[in-house]
Amino acid sequence: MALALLAATAVCFVAALQLERLRSSGRGTRLLTAVATALVLYICYFKLRGLTGSGTSAAVPLGISYYTFRLISYVVDVHWGKIPAERDAIRFAAFVAFFPHLVAGPIQRAEEFLPQVRADRAPWTPQLWRGITRILLGLFKKLAVADPLSLLVGYGFAQAGAGTALPSALALYLFPLQLYMDFAALTDIAIGVGLLFGIESPENFDRPFMAPNISEFWRRWHMSLTGWLRDYVFMPMRMALRNWGNAGLVVSLTVNMVLIALWHGFRTSFLVFGLIHSAYLIVDVLSSPYRKRFYRKHAITAKAAAIAGPVLTYHLVAIADVFFRVPTFSAGAQVLIGLGAGFGGLTEALSVATAPPNHHAWAALPFAALAILGDSARRRWRGSAAEIRPRWLRWSACAVIAVSCVFMVLVMVAGRQEANPFLYENF
Repeated sequence: MALALLAATAVCFVAALQLERLRSSGRGTRLLTAVATALVLYICYFKLRGLTGSGTSAAVPLGISYYTFRLISYVVDVHWGKIPAERDAIRFAAFVAFFPHLVAGPIQRAEEFLPQVRADRAPWTPQLWRGITRILLGLFKKLAVADPLSLLVGYGFAQAGAGTALPSALALYLFPLQLYMDFAALTDIAIGVGLLFGIESPENFDRPFMAPNISEFWRRWHMSLTGWLRDYVFMPMRMALRNWGNAGLVVSLTVNMVLIALWHGFRTSFLVFGLIHSAYLIVDVLSSPYRKRFYRKHAITAKAAAIAGPVLTYHLVAIADVFFRVPTFSAGAQVLIGLGAGFGGLTEALSVATAPPNHHAWAALPFAALAILGDSARRRWRGSAAEIRPRWLRWSACAVIAVSCVFMVLVMVAGRQEANPFLYENF
């Protein structure tokens, strides 16, 4: 499918030059509409073809969702006058097809990427350190957390509705963590590889499960995608419907969340996932002024909400994520209904915990805590291990990195023979 990528890149390269020329006369709107529509139809065609051809989206060209969104934002930004049209075809092709971002993002915009390429700087030592440590952190999240969790999650979804609530509970509570660690691992590796080439990439996650409400969760989850949709879909639609009042807000939120859902694939369960989240956001946004007034009058409830907010948000996300995981609405409903079946007691819990291969998968939970601590350390030292002071702490960090390298190699050598691909490779 390289020809499809090449054709889309060439069309947008030429169209942007023309849009820049027409911008002063205000006659570029029709051309922009035509190009954006063609790109949307382009992605819909391949996703629908993959769906009808094999029952999944597996036949979709690699990275089509990500590079198509990059192209749309590029031509729109040129038309709006935010950035000049790129005149170097090689640099533009590098922006569209930069391989670390191609499979699963993050969706980096031209205004961030192209200046770094034009600067033509080789990666400096701190960038190399940050790149290596970021890749190692991603491998740890994938191999030590996400893959073992997939065993427990797979068991939960396979056995949901089998008589007790335990499998459904495993599916409900562990899948959001597996999805986050798996996707964050892929993003960490992509950002780390980009750093090895001297490219700074946008972050995609910011402690999403610490979000106090569902609106804040979506500001912290898959940030490059939600930010893209906010700037190029939600805000233009919100402005167009501003005379509708709250009805316009409801429509804009619903369209935005449905697009996020269908971006993952044309499947009924994805649509349900998007509609559930749109309902969450509508309730959250419309009730926000009343909640703030209530919290101002009752300060103790604000403190309680700060603690309970992340817990409630995790439960809301977990319920919606059930439909993200399953192929049909009925399968997701079966998992949720299974929660009311009652737990089988200690005997059943022990049998599930000790049954191969589940018996070693529980180690993923403390490893998840270590991965979260690693993210916190990364945010604290935004430079690299090479810049840590004092010296003893710097060498301790280097020793941890070296041990991590050995650990990753051992995990990969001792790992299962069957492939366990990243979840977001399918999108």
